[in-house]
Amino acid sequence: MKKKTLRVFFIAGMALSLSFSISTGMSSAVMPITIDHFVANLFPEASHYFWVVNDSKEETQRETIVDINTFVTQKEGATPTEDRFLLLFLDGQIFAAQNIPLNAIVDCEPDEEKV
Repeated sequence: MKKKTLRVFFIAGMALSLSFSISTGMSSAVMPITIDHFVANLFPEASHYFWVVNDSKEETQRETIVDINTFVTQKEGATPTEDRFLLLFLDGQIFAAQNIPLNAIVDCEPDEEKV
């Protein structure tokens, strides 16, 4: 049963990664791999992890903001912990990351100048 659950998470993650790279309009299919490396480096002792993109917004041709949730199991059989991050991609690479509350309301729309 455990292997089947992990397989479902893996397949779902790959599908989300593909849809994410298509939905951002960016030609770089490297972004999902970069997010995966970010999560793996952030939680090096994790026995399992996966991540989900909540939203993304292309600010300019060079900048994209990505809102993700991570689900991490530190020890085999433990309950996964959930965290949320805003990632700023610049030219397809993570330039900045911010941990935000899980229930935060995030507006990934571009800032507008007030007149």
